[in-house]
Amino acid sequence: MSDDENTKDSAGNSGSAGDPGKSPGLTPDLEAGLHKTLESIQRSLSSVQPPRYTLPESTLKNIASVSRIAEAQQAQLAQVIKPLLNAQPFSQTQVAMISSDIFKSHRLTQSTLNRIASQLNRNTDFGIAESATRAANRFVAQQTSWLQNIVPAVDVIPAAFYPPNLRDIDGLRFVEVEQVVMVDGIPLYGLPRPSTSELLIRADGARKRRDILGRRWKSISTDCRRAVEDCGSDRVAPYIRFVLAALDALEAGHTEAAQALAGSLIDTILNAYFGIDRYKYTPNKRTRTTDAYDEFSVRQFIAFAPLWQTYQQYFPTNGDRVPMAFNRHATAHKVSPRQFNRRNAVQGIMFACSLIYRLDEESPIS
Repeated sequence: MSDDENTKDSAGNSGSAGDPGKSPGLTPDLEAGLHKTLESIQRSLSSVQPPRYTLPESTLKNIASVSRIAEAQQAQLAQVIKPLLNAQPFSQTQVAMISSDIFKSHRLTQSTLNRIASQLNRNTDFGIAESATRAANRFVAQQTSWLQNIVPAVDVIPAAFYPPNLRDIDGLRFVEVEQVVMVDGIPLYGLPRPSTSELLIRADGARKRRDILGRRWKSISTDCRRAVEDCGSDRVAPYIRFVLAALDALEAGHTEAAQALAGSLIDTILNAYFGIDRYKYTPNKRTRTTDAYDEFSVRQFIAFAPLWQTYQQYFPTNGDRVPMAFNRHATAHKVSPRQFNRRNAVQGIMFACSLIYRLDEESPIS
């Protein structure tokens, strides 16, 4: 199968209602409640000493424990933010003034609180105990003005809890990662190697990213193999031999077989992981938006976001045009050179391997 394709891919100010120049204050009861919450968090986390961003990579070898700490931290931060925001007399106009998209046209519901916490955690390391307390105290002290400015301010700060292959990319912004994994459906969780991941992230559009998949397919295959061979949990053991068979087929030139096996394996993994809830994360009659992904932690989002493009709807009986990018439905239901090619085989195998890597990471540490 040819590695080249000539057709294109589709791819403020705020204050109280009574005094605009003054930030809303805290009642004594609310302040006491916040301090109580902070003290509780500090006690519960005082014994946790997670690796810091500046430590050598060897210290971060056990990514599973770091991931669980970071994701637990996100939920705790949301709980700290909630009583503060509930006390603020925000109007819809004030909400619209906040510059980050996560605040625009949204009420301050629990879902929005989770999104705020997620955005903050995507771009900075609060460090669990002392730093979580410090961050929460800043919310108390600076209130609305802090919320207006913090998200743009931290947007370019390297995230200590990105997967290992993304940590050393200078000036990495989460929106760049989101473009690759959600919009183009190309996996970046735990693979490929940092140099290839950076090329994919910095590439100008889906077509150039697919060119990279075509040019670097051998090294990507090597990276995928290394990622899954290092997985040892019982949870992913049933999948390993099948993804290795797909990699063997790819490397032997049996591109179509590799892609078909990858598509079936992805479906098997996702059905086992999400069950009936899988349809909350795939385009269908009831799911028209990606809102369900807002509830994911940072790591979950990076790992599972390619699901949205992988399962874009395709109905050959309706005369739908065969998708050019990797598509599970087209792989299963339409034999066509437009769908079956090396780049799509690579993309499908990458997704299968990254899912295995993520599930192994989530498994209990023995």
